[in-house]
Amino acid sequence: MTLLQLLLLAAVPLPAHSHSRWECPAPRSSSTGIKNGPCGSQPLSLYQTDAATDEIKPGPLRIIFEESIHHTGSPFRISLSNDGTDDDACVLLDHIPHNDCCRPGFFDESSYTKYVVTIEMPNVKCERCSLHLSNPMTDKIGSDGSPSGIGCTDPDGSCFSVYYSCTEPFRIVGDENAVQRNEYACPDWRSVNEDWPLVWVGDNGEDVDVTTSGVYRRESSIWSEDDFTLKTVPNQYRQDAGGLCGEQVTATITSPTAIAETTATTASSLTNGTTTTTPTAKEGNNESNESKTPPPTSAGIVVASSLILRIMILAGAITFGLQSLISF
Repeated sequence: MTLLQLLLLAAVPLPAHSHSRWECPAPRSSSTGIKNGPCGSQPLSLYQTDAATDEIKPGPLRIIFEESIHHTGSPFRISLSNDGTDDDACVLLDHIPHNDCCRPGFFDESSYTKYVVTIEMPNVKCERCSLHLSNPMTDKIGSDGSPSGIGCTDPDGSCFSVYYSCTEPFRIVGDENAVQRNEYACPDWRSVNEDWPLVWVGDNGEDVDVTTSGVYRRESSIWSEDDFTLKTVPNQYRQDAGGLCGEQVTATITSPTAIAETTATTASSLTNGTTTTTPTAKEGNNESNESKTPPPTSAGIVVASSLILRIMILAGAITFGLQSLISF
């Protein structure tokens, strides 16, 4: 296949990937690119009555979601569905700030930016409930997303680009005072989270007001690189509450510098005609077991260098093209 053919192949549209999605509880759909809210083409009503196998208790619940494409200052909202339907969702926590520190690699899931938050689950009884994640792209709304801007609204508002993800159904096992979810009157989320901050960091480090539910601007803050929790909120939002998603934060973050160094080392080894072997326990230091590589010829080095250069140019073109296509 020629270089031109490879470039043309790279231009063929690929299945879109969501820019944010649930990790725990598990996402309802493993496919990505969900931009029709709240849950895409897999509504909760499609699930059978006995579909929910995981049980969640009222009270603190650790949840985990992740971002595959960086969108500066784009905040998140978490809601709880009704029983057996995605309609009439209750907002549990709004204005969750973006983590502007990282640039995840779209095709490398291990590099996705993790977010870990402990939310408060209401004391209800529900046979098929789900958590909804909404992520308005406030990096797309220009000056409206600045601290002095009008912002954009969601759901069903002026935020024209929003990503969604919903969890698989689970059961909520309330205590003796619990009410059925479909009879539960959703309180204002601020009344449950009175100590959630009223301002985050906006453009140019300025304070941005986040007191109005459903109105979003560019909102960021500082997240921990160790446990991926938000460092600028009270401990109750950072504690590991155990349960379904407790003690599951095991991701490894690979820095762009480390990736670049590894790539450079590999390219250098190929160009110089050298190979690196790792002796097994059986091989030990026995010279007779070492692979004998004939010394490279000058022609071989030139060919290898030319091939590596072409691959690097092609990879750069493909990466740039695909990132441009999916960053919206």
